Amino acid sequence: MAGRVAGHQDVPGAHRARREPERGETRPRTEGRTQAILAQPPSRTGIHAEFWDVPAIRDVVKTLSDAEHQTDSSYQLLLRFCGPSLELPDPFDKHRDEKAITRRMTEVKTQVNALLDQGWEVCTADEVRLEHEAETRRMQPPKGQRTRPSVDRQRTSQSFFGALSLTSKKVTPYPTEQNRDTWQTILALERLQRETETEKIAVVLDNARSHHAKALTGLYEPGRLLERITPIHLPPYVPDHNPVEHVRNTARNNIANIQHETPEETLGTFASHVAGRAFDHDFEHLPAPRNQKRFCFMTAIA
Repeated sequence: MAGRVAGHQDVPGAHRARREPERGETRPRTEGRTQAILAQPPSRTGIHAEFWDVPAIRDVVKTLSDAEHQTDSSYQLLLRFCGPSLELPDPFDKHRDEKAITRRMTEVKTQVNALLDQGWEVCTADEVRLEHEAETRRMQPPKGQRTRPSVDRQRTSQSFFGALSLTSKKVTPYPTEQNRDTWQTILALERLQRETETEKIAVVLDNARSHHAKALTGLYEPGRLLERITPIHLPPYVPDHNPVEHVRNTARNNIANIQHETPEETLGTFASHVAGRAFDHDFEHLPAPRNQKRFCFMTAIA
């Protein structure tokens, strides 16, 4: 199907009107141009539309080929052939090395179980950033002109450092500043250490670059700020193996389809969901793997 677009004569009943080329005139090759245009957001192609919908695609087809389809399904089919794929992406990063991950996770589980048997407090930790977006639409139709809505968006965000205790099964979210850098991780870990009564603490972190920074790793040494904490690092690209990631996804799904009036309500609902219950997640008991990538359609088909 590569190099071929659903043509005007390939779809039954799709072709209603077409200007025939005059003698000596060759028909322009529009398939490649149509494909290139529909592969981009409408705003980049000069189309005044927020998403690719039937009216927007109709304008493109009519401009390029002076043709018009009879049914909306023909434009939807054209978008399917020319536009972005409608298939869900691979749930895991293509850089994953499954054999290396299996080896490292075996080491992590063995180390964690040994520390728990010795009475250590073991937490798995990760950062999360929440957004509250308010959208205001206004429509003022000028006399004699096409009505176009104006959209005003306001975003408010808050970052958290969440620590899931494998002993109590409770999650403690620590608010952080917007920039999730090494300094914010240090502040969150220092607070976690201060609020934990157990003398020895192990914190399982992902493989983010900030978690390996020298400014942080030097603080685990005796006599330094985080001397009670022993870091354990997961292998790269394994959010599905991190218990606290599953807690975060559960909390996000819990508030995703609920419209809150203020950012405080959105953030408060998230924090109360993760902090107000126990999660029976550890490295041996995790929910079934789900799509870890955020997938959003660039295209909305009418």
